[in-house]
Amino acid sequence: MRPFTVAFVADYFVGWMGGASLLGCLLGGVLRASPLQGARVHVLLSDRVLPAAMRQQLPATVAVPAVQFRGHGGPLSVLAAALPEGAQLVLYKDLRTTLDALQVDVVGPCGFDLGAELGRPWFAYIPDFQHQYLPEYFSQDERMRRDAQFRTLVENAAGVFVVSATVAADIARFYPGAARSKRILRFPQVYPDVSAAFTDQRADTLARLGLRSQFILSCSQRWLHKQHDLLVAGFAEFLQSQPGSPLHLVFTGETHDHRDPGLAARVDAQIDSLGLRSRVHHLGLLARADQLQLVAAAHALVSASRFEGGAGASGTLEAALLGTPIVASDIEPHRELGFGRAVYFDVARSRALAQALVSLGEPVAGPARAPLFDAPQMDLLLTASGVQTLAALRAALA
Repeated sequence: MRPFTVAFVADYFVGWMGGASLLGCLLGGVLRASPLQGARVHVLLSDRVLPAAMRQQLPATVAVPAVQFRGHGGPLSVLAAALPEGAQLVLYKDLRTTLDALQVDVVGPCGFDLGAELGRPWFAYIPDFQHQYLPEYFSQDERMRRDAQFRTLVENAAGVFVVSATVAADIARFYPGAARSKRILRFPQVYPDVSAAFTDQRADTLARLGLRSQFILSCSQRWLHKQHDLLVAGFAEFLQSQPGSPLHLVFTGETHDHRDPGLAARVDAQIDSLGLRSRVHHLGLLARADQLQLVAAAHALVSASRFEGGAGASGTLEAALLGTPIVASDIEPHRELGFGRAVYFDVARSRALAQALVSLGEPVAGPARAPLFDAPQMDLLLTASGVQTLAALRAALA
C-alpha cells in the first residue's frame, strides 16, 4: 500500500524569519511523527533560491540535504537549522510536475494560492490581519493586495491553518461567506527544538559575544510594530528607577524595515540621546544554538510588539520552554501562550514596561534555570504535535 504523502512548500515561509521559524517548528514534529503514521513527507523549495547558473545544471526535481542550507543566511538557514538531522529539501522547477512525480496526496499549509484545480487538496496559511488593525503601516495598494490574497486563499484551499484563535476569528469576521464553507484549523501547539540550550554553554557564549552575564533580551526584528523605540524608552525609565541595576539590554535580529528604512537609525540615535550606548547591544542574526543560549541566560525575554498573529513570536515560546521569564505587551495573541512565566504591560506605555521589569526583581547569581521539559519529554511533545498535524491533513482525503 502506497504511504500517505504530504508536501510542504517552503517558498512563502522563507520570506521572513518568523515564517521560517514557524515552518521549522511544524516540520520538526511532522518529520518525527511520519514514520509512526505511515506517512511520507517532502519539503519543497523553488530552485529560484539558487544562482541562475546553478539552476540550469539541475534536473527538474532534486533532493538536497537540508544541512547544506544552514550557512545560506537569513530565514532559509533558520528553517534548515530547525529540521532534524537527515532531513532533505526538494528543489523544484515546476510545482505541479513535482507534486505529480512525488505522488503527493495533500499539500499544505501554504502561504500563496495554488489554485482551485491542483488535482489534490491543499491547505492555506494566513499569518495575521495586521493590515486591518495597523493600516498606517501599509499603503492602500498593500492593504488591497493582502485582502485579495487572503480571500483567494480561503476560497480555493481545502482549509486554512492559523496559529491563534485571534486569526481564526478574524477570518470569520472579514470573509464570513467563504469561511463558512471551509475548515479553519488551529495549528496544534508547535514546539521549537530547544535542546541546543540543554548543555550549559552560557558563559562561553556570552564571552564570545562580548556580553555581561546580566541582561534582558529582545529577539524581534527591528520592524515598526515591534516597537524597539518603546523598548529602549522603557529600559531607560527602568534604569532611572533602579540606578544600581546591572542589567543591559540586548537585541538580536535584522534591523531593516522596508516600510521605514530610517527606523534603525532613529532607534540608534535614541539610544545615544538617552546615554545608553554602553548598556544596549545589537548582535544581529545569530546561529540558532547561540540564540538559545542567550534566551536561557537572560534575566527576561521582552517583546513590546503592537501586533502578532499568534503566541510564541519573537522568542517568547523558546523562553517559556527554557524557564526564562517573559515580559510581553498586553495583546491577545501573547495571552494565548498557555505556559511559562509571563508579565504583561500596556502596549502603548514605556512606563508600564519599566514597571514590569521592576516586578521581576533584581537578577541573582545561581545555577542555570531548569527547562520546562527535559529532552525525552520535548521529543514526545514534538512527535505528538506532528501526529495532530498529519491527522488534520489526512482528514482532507476522507
